[in-house]
Amino acid sequence: MKYPLLAVTLAALMLVGCGSDSNNTEEETPPTPPPPPVENTVNIDEATEINLKLEQFDSSTGTIQFSLTDAQQEVITAAKTYDIYYFGFPDKDKGSSNPKAWKRWHVAQSYRCQSLGECSGKLTEVTSGQYQFEIAGLDWSEQDPSGSVAQIKVAIQIYGAKANNELSLIQVLPQ
Repeated sequence: MKYPLLAVTLAALMLVGCGSDSNNTEEETPPTPPPPPVENTVNIDEATEINLKLEQFDSSTGTIQFSLTDAQQEVITAAKTYDIYYFGFPDKDKGSSNPKAWKRWHVAQSYRCQSLGECSGKLTEVTSGQYQFEIAGLDWSEQDPSGSVAQIKVAIQIYGAKANNELSLIQVLPQ
C-alpha cells in the first residue's frame, strides 16, 4: 500500500527537476518591426502644383539636392524636365574701380532639359521625391577671371505636364 504514495512522491520530484532544465533549445525570435509607413506619391505629369525645397548645395561642385511635393504634400516622382540657373555675384561690401557696374553685374551658368533635345547636367531621383542635380563643376573663371564671385544664387524650375514650380532665386552661398 505504500507504493501509490511512493509513485506520487517520485512524480513530484521529476516535475520539480524538469522545471530547472537550463538546456532549453528553443530560441526566442524578436518581434518583427512594423513596416514603414506607405508614402503617397504622385507622378510629375499628374501634379497640379509643384513645390520645391532646396535641401543641400555643394559649392565646390555645384551639386544641388532638393525635394518636390504637391499641394497635398505628396512627394512628386519622375521629374525629368528642368531649367536650372546658377548666378554668381560679387561681394556687396567690396569696393571697385567702377562702382556703378560693380553692384549690378553677375555671371550666370544655365542648364536645361526639355522634352526633346539634349540635357545639360544630370538630374537623378535619389529616393522617392528627393532629387540630385549634378554638373561637371561650377567654374566661374571664364566669365569672371578676377575671381570676384562671392555670392551664389540658384533658380530651379521643374516642369510637369500640368504645372511647374514658382521660379525664385535661392541664395546658397554664403549661407
